[in-house]
Amino acid sequence: MVGAVLGVRLLQPLWEYLAVSEAPRPADVVFVFGSADMAVPDHAARLYHAGHAPRVLVSGSFGRLTRDVFDMPEAYVFRDRLAAAGVPVEAVIAEPAAASTLENVRFGMRVLADRGHQPRSALLVAKGFALRRCVATFARQHPEVLVHPCRPEASLETAFDRSLPAFAARLVAELDRLERYAAQGDIEPQQIPPAVRAAARRITDVLGG
Repeated sequence: MVGAVLGVRLLQPLWEYLAVSEAPRPADVVFVFGSADMAVPDHAARLYHAGHAPRVLVSGSFGRLTRDVFDMPEAYVFRDRLAAAGVPVEAVIAEPAAASTLENVRFGMRVLADRGHQPRSALLVAKGFALRRCVATFARQHPEVLVHPCRPEASLETAFDRSLPAFAARLVAELDRLERYAAQGDIEPQQIPPAVRAAARRITDVLGG
């Protein structure tokens, strides 16, 4: 019943707000946030092969969706996926300790510095709905780096990685993360438009929250 009431049209305002994306352009690094979705490293490989950046940084330990699925940290799984896609091993830097988006940025930038790289620009690749938070994290933690989000999904319809009700709840939860992490000083505060908040309330009502 819930799935019948929910639909792409109801989720679209949240998706458009959260899944920020730009056309790829030349940058110093493709900065990849770990997850369970292989579309993420696949997109990073395409960006590398298109010549947009000379190296790829993959960051991530184990998350809630990967702890019982992957037999090694997300960064290593993504590294191997990149290699299978033809990205040279010497072009990939793996950071396997980060357990949050904040740590992805902090640890990833630290590993790059340890390798002698001081990127001034980066293409960010992550699950689409997390990209606004990724950008906001860089804006607070490393404002000197010019970032460009590049989501792997072509549209909302191609982004579902769980049941429709679970995906809808995840989008609503992402708004809470933006406000909570901004209050903690981890990310740059974000202005959430009234129409997006209204859509989140409608989704919550449908979900019975």
